Amino acid sequence: MEQLDLIVLAAGRGTRTGLTLPKQFLLLRDRPVLVHSASVYASSSHVGEKFITVDAEDVDRVSNLLREYGLDDFQLVLGGATRQESVRNALQRVRTRRVLTHNAAVPFVSLAMIESVVQHDCPCVTTVTPFPYSLCRGDDFARETVDGRGLKLINSPQSFHTAIFLKCHEDAASEGLAFRTDCELLMHYGHEVRFVEGSGENFKITTPMDVMLAQAIAATRGPSAS
Repeated sequence: MEQLDLIVLAAGRGTRTGLTLPKQFLLLRDRPVLVHSASVYASSSHVGEKFITVDAEDVDRVSNLLREYGLDDFQLVLGGATRQESVRNALQRVRTRRVLTHNAAVPFVSLAMIESVVQHDCPCVTTVTPFPYSLCRGDDFARETVDGRGLKLINSPQSFHTAIFLKCHEDAASEGLAFRTDCELLMHYGHEVRFVEGSGENFKITTPMDVMLAQAIAATRGPSAS
């Protein structure tokens, strides 16, 4: 079985949640958000070496958490000033043909989701869910409605061909280009992005409402659930 190295992105500060701490350290059923997803990946037979990007201020905190929850085999990589820099820093440590990435603020990943991503051998594979809302553009008044049919919400986990992924990141850095997502980065350089169905529960914690929803989901799953 081919194994894929893993990069968990946990160097962000997450200010939009309104929390007094980075959202990856928020407790859900007495376990930090990042531990929920890291524990699932640790039990996957598809995962090889495991890397986690961290802010310099959080090195000791993350090291202690990983040790406390038996996740000592995760290797810490210092994050950069941006998410893009953090990914590039970690990619330089990856040795497998393909690599998995996961945002630490997405706590409810499952082994089945990891399996669904890994089984597709494409330059970029991402989980997605349908966009469920109506859209319109405007400022104080509506100016234009937007057809939401076919729109997708992009989420973790994702997989990439390592050589292609690293080359795209290096090219973007040399050209001074910044992208909101790695999928956008790959598409910019002409590579295919494959969609696989994700889960509405496996969302990224971004807003105060997301925090409440994540706590509610964790409460229904029980103390050992991820």
